[in-house]
Amino acid sequence: MIIKNLILSKISNYNFKIIKIESLNNEFLKLINKNTKKLESDYKFLNKLKKLKNNHLDNFVFLLRALDFRLWQYPQNWRYKNEQGFFGLMERLIKLFEVLQFKEKKYLDYKADFSVFKKIISPQENITLAKLRYKIFKDCLKWLRNYDYNFYNYFQENKDAFNFCFNLFELEKFKDYYKDIYFLKPNQLLYLEYLLAKNLTENYKNELEILTIFADYKIPQIFINLDLIKIPLKYLKILKQGKIIRKFSSFENELRCASILIGEEISQKLKIPNYKVDNILWELSHKIKLKIPNPKVKTIFY
Repeated sequence: MIIKNLILSKISNYNFKIIKIESLNNEFLKLINKNTKKLESDYKFLNKLKKLKNNHLDNFVFLLRALDFRLWQYPQNWRYKNEQGFFGLMERLIKLFEVLQFKEKKYLDYKADFSVFKKIISPQENITLAKLRYKIFKDCLKWLRNYDYNFYNYFQENKDAFNFCFNLFELEKFKDYYKDIYFLKPNQLLYLEYLLAKNLTENYKNELEILTIFADYKIPQIFINLDLIKIPLKYLKILKQGKIIRKFSSFENELRCASILIGEEISQKLKIPNYKVDNILWELSHKIKLKIPNPKVKTIFY
């Protein structure tokens, strides 16, 4: 089964009660086209991976995606080694890999207690969020035992996008769905990042092209700021005041569903795969001034 078809089939007839999706305009499409080849984040991601030993690469990419959530809540925590946000997290995890002990007979067998983890990964987060991040870290390590401590073995059993994404449901971190609505942001993004890290994007080009956009907080933000998603004043105030949106609430679901639908429309009009559309939008959201803040949701999925 094609993963994009399943996701779109569940949301294409979604009854939006809060927000409204506006038509794409030529000016916006030109902006996307203009930035098509500027995938700077991919190059940065790959360059940082060079700091790792080859036999740690598979597990690093997996654990990085597992730990990437709610980076907006304590932004100072991710300002590290001249980086911030996702790349700050990446540098912290590289440091953790350097500090932890590895056993020769296993690709991954960490000896890390919470104090070590918090000191390196979450020194400026509150204890509750740090413990949640640590729990997810440990859950992932425990799950890796099923694959001889190496995420490479999981990929060998689940090479196509559908199986790769859906078989991750064994982990709470990757159960990014609500009833019959599937978002699968961390699942699909991990698939892309793994193929990038292993230099397999050309081999799996057809699989990558059947992914949807990765619906997290930055993508709805740029759509709202560029008037592709219209929201009522009541909800606009929630965003502007930085109030927390409840996970899987109607408002959050609609923002994410709308983002996936808009992403697909952009993809079809410009003949660009969704994952590249997402990459362009993510980079643009950090380059252009956005007056309306991103939605803030206490979630482990983004």
